Amino acid sequence: MFRRLDAVILFTSNLERAVEFYRDDLGLPLQNATNDTVEFFSSGTKIIIKSVDGKAGAEQVKGKAARPGILLGFTIQNIDELCELLKKKGVRFLKEPREEAFGKHAIILDPDEHMISLAQIKGAVQEEFDLLGAIGTE
Repeated sequence: MFRRLDAVILFTSNLERAVEFYRDDLGLPLQNATNDTVEFFSSGTKIIIKSVDGKAGAEQVKGKAARPGILLGFTIQNIDELCELLKKKGVRFLKEPREEAFGKHAIILDPDEHMISLAQIKGAVQEEFDLLGAIGTE
């Protein structure tokens, strides 16, 4: 059912400090950067760091108060089948499966309330989609 781990998205209250750590201390290759988001690696599993410091809508990051956190992003072959299975197991959904421009998307919560994005992408798996926009952080 799971194809691969596509992205690890870290939410931070201090983007500059996070970039210094991942780029300078760890030596990860910085691929893209904007005022509030940086992306490391260009293929395979990406690490994306998104600032939530003082942003409108930042409370949506956890569905509660804005604070640093994490979101794991998985691409899925059959999201409907997987979500039905997860519901039977009592998994909590932050976002029920729904159609988006890039395909179908849902967000579940692990026991510690870390978000896990499930996305069934239209077309080739390698096509880019806006995972952050899909969860409502932009």
